[in-house]
Amino acid sequence: MILNWMQKMGAALTAVTTTVIAILGSLGLEIGRSLLSGDINSTAIIRCILYPAIIAPVLSYAVVRVAIRLVDSENALRESEEKYSTILDNIEDGYFEVDLKGNFTFFNDALCRLIGYSATAMAGMNYRQYMDEENSKKVFHTFNQVYKTGESIKIFDWEIIKVHGVKSHVDASVSLMKDRKGNPIGFRGIARDVTKQKQSELALRESEAKYRQLVNHAPAGIYEVDFIGGKFVSVNDVICEYTGYTRQELLSMSPLAIMTEGSRKKFIERRDSIFKGRKMPLSVEFNVRAKTGREFCVLANSNLIYAADGKPKGETVVLHDITERKRAEEEKKNLEYQLQQAQKMEAIGTLAGGIAHDFNNILSVIIGYTELILMNGTVDGEVRKNLKEIFNASKHARDMVKQILAFSRQNKQERKPIQLAHIVKEAIKMLRASLPATISIQQHIEKDTGVIEADPTQIHQVLMNLCTNAAHAINEKDGVLEIRLENVELDPRAAAGIPDLKAGSYLRLTVADSGEGIPPDLQQQIFNPYFTTKEKGKGTGLGLAVVQGIVKSYNGAVTVESEANNGAAFHVYLPTIKRRLTAEDEIAQPLSMGCERILMVDDEQPLVEIGKQMLERLGYSVATRTSSIEALELFKADPYRFDLVITDIVMPNMTGDKLAQKMMVIRADIPIILCTGYSEKLTRQEAADMGIQSFLMKPLVMRDLADTVRQALLSN
Repeated sequence: MILNWMQKMGAALTAVTTTVIAILGSLGLEIGRSLLSGDINSTAIIRCILYPAIIAPVLSYAVVRVAIRLVDSENALRESEEKYSTILDNIEDGYFEVDLKGNFTFFNDALCRLIGYSATAMAGMNYRQYMDEENSKKVFHTFNQVYKTGESIKIFDWEIIKVHGVKSHVDASVSLMKDRKGNPIGFRGIARDVTKQKQSELALRESEAKYRQLVNHAPAGIYEVDFIGGKFVSVNDVICEYTGYTRQELLSMSPLAIMTEGSRKKFIERRDSIFKGRKMPLSVEFNVRAKTGREFCVLANSNLIYAADGKPKGETVVLHDITERKRAEEEKKNLEYQLQQAQKMEAIGTLAGGIAHDFNNILSVIIGYTELILMNGTVDGEVRKNLKEIFNASKHARDMVKQILAFSRQNKQERKPIQLAHIVKEAIKMLRASLPATISIQQHIEKDTGVIEADPTQIHQVLMNLCTNAAHAINEKDGVLEIRLENVELDPRAAAGIPDLKAGSYLRLTVADSGEGIPPDLQQQIFNPYFTTKEKGKGTGLGLAVVQGIVKSYNGAVTVESEANNGAAFHVYLPTIKRRLTAEDEIAQPLSMGCERILMVDDEQPLVEIGKQMLERLGYSVATRTSSIEALELFKADPYRFDLVITDIVMPNMTGDKLAQKMMVIRADIPIILCTGYSEKLTRQEAADMGIQSFLMKPLVMRDLADTVRQALLSN
């Protein structure tokens, strides 16, 4: 700085001295010319003497004044430069000046620290030396734009490479430098290290990305809702999957828009309670309606979001679709209910077995004595007609007992060729007596209907269940119950429209009513076990399930047609068999007779008496006992006295099967018939395995007794 001042001061003195010499030289030259020409005068002499005397002091004073002013200017300039340098060296941002080629011409210490090079190394350094190619192009583009427009550019991102190869991010502003004539001579600018800021921004972006990834891949729906605006603030992918809406659609919607009506009310009440400062459960169940209309149940676990004033402004909610869990819970309840019903049915079955035994004993007496009276040729006219009605009613009561046992699974079913029309007509007779007079029964039974192979009791059960349901549908109002039976031939196309049915010949039994009908959404559920629309205590929900189970066991099918307020019609399809019932099937054959000796054992005295009379009417000699112990002693006394033993199974002291075993130990070839009204411990097959020839079910009918006895005697 001082060197510059001294150089400038010397230049000024040199200029003044040169001027003085030039003036004096001019005067000397002028005097010389006068002397040579001889034209010297006083004026010239005065000028030669006076001018130097006058000019020298003046010039000396001028030189001194110039020197003083130069010193003052230099001091002011030095102070300005020192202040400027102090400011540049103490700011945190780097300051730089470069020429038009990008070479440093001036920079402060902060820039050295920013780039990492020393001041000596940076002097004259080009920006390309501390940047990669991509960033160098960015700098060139920036300088070029400033050069062309003359306008400054502020805040842009450069990446520089420090002395040790470490990369940093720099934000800078650049402006154009010009000389006094306005010509561009370079660029100046301010640079700031923003590496930490960039790292923080990157970390924030990565954190946000991880959060979004975590939220979107969570195994539950997550959303945030604004209570004030009433709309979704954010939703994850699972919420979109649950509802079927896109994220953009949901963000323009309110949570109320995807809830069912009942859940909307619950949501609003809960939100209002939260606004009032009441403590509400964090978990609550809602029903949601998807875009497709499907409704499902969700469990919402919420976390409130509070504003600066401490008031709730929204909440973050985690949703779990619990539809399957709710369904499983419902199924569990149904299973528990079904278990209870099964236990009830088991109890009913046990009760039915006991009742069946006693009731069949009573029926045996009624049927036996009625048959014996009818066999008396002297009985005729009105008495015979009444006795036949008693006999038919008793047989029907016998079949009802079989039906109860079948329903309680205590009796095996026996299939045989049957004419369904006969069962339908019998059932209609019963219905007319049991249904209200306000219900009109109409029957349309086609002639020459086919033959099916089934258990008559089960078919009767199917018909009665359908007719009972039809009567309930009419609900004691004036109405019509229609029963139709007809032959149908189903081709493959027609059979395809009926589930589980093949093409072929069928009997179609239709039971229709004029009731209120069955809603479409219930038509697929009515065959489910324990499903009922009847009031509690008026139905078990088993009727149609039993019907479908029986019909399917015969490779048939049940369909339903119904319209609102226009009744319902159930169609039962039962496959027919090629066999036709012959006259032998319908005309009673003569009773089988004999003359052998029979021992009959039963603990009920009336049954022993009626059995004895029936067997004696058939020609047999009969001995009776009401005690199994006494019967065994009688048999021991003379094992070959009897040709056949008929014994009841259920007896005190010794059951019939035990008695039979002891008798066969005494005499292995003795034919034995077991007879019972009900037994859950012994089946026909088990009896046969024991060596028992036959198995008779009470109540005894003369024809069954005659055929069974004869067969047992002949097979021995």
